[in-house]
Amino acid sequence: MVRGGIKVTTASVASDGNLAITCSRGVKMLADAPLVEVADGEYDVIVLPGGIKGAECFRDSTLLVETVKQFHRSGRIVAAICAAPATVLVPHDIFPIGNMTCFPTLKDKIPAEQWQDKRVVWDARVKLLTSQGPGTAIDFGLKIIDLLVGREKAHEVASQLVMAAGIYNYYE
Repeated sequence: MVRGGIKVTTASVASDGNLAITCSRGVKMLADAPLVEVADGEYDVIVLPGGIKGAECFRDSTLLVETVKQFHRSGRIVAAICAAPATVLVPHDIFPIGNMTCFPTLKDKIPAEQWQDKRVVWDARVKLLTSQGPGTAIDFGLKIIDLLVGREKAHEVASQLVMAAGIYNYYE
């Protein structure tokens, strides 16, 4: 997203304000801010990364859930990948009519009428973007760039990544 010219703010949901985050597989990163400090900011999209442990932290964070609901109510984009759609969005019934995908082994957590067996699903009706997991993350990121900046910028970024055309062929 940064390659696409999008300003990204990472936030921690830790209730103690700790910025250190341990991601899936033990990857460590430092958030820019605690969510409590940026939740009311003027952002175009909220992105919920995957990994079951992180998704469970999101699910259990009242502030994060309310922030996602506010994004949805205000017509802004909600994007979730891997375990996040099934672990956060569905249990809190945030998108009762949105089509979505998630990590394939969690598909039974998504109502059958909403499940889409696709790498990335964009439901423009409700401004919901979902994706299946690590192998679909680049397509997911490119779709965010497409939605926020435009297809031409997504094409430019895809070209810089030296990758084959994905599900959205930005090389056309």
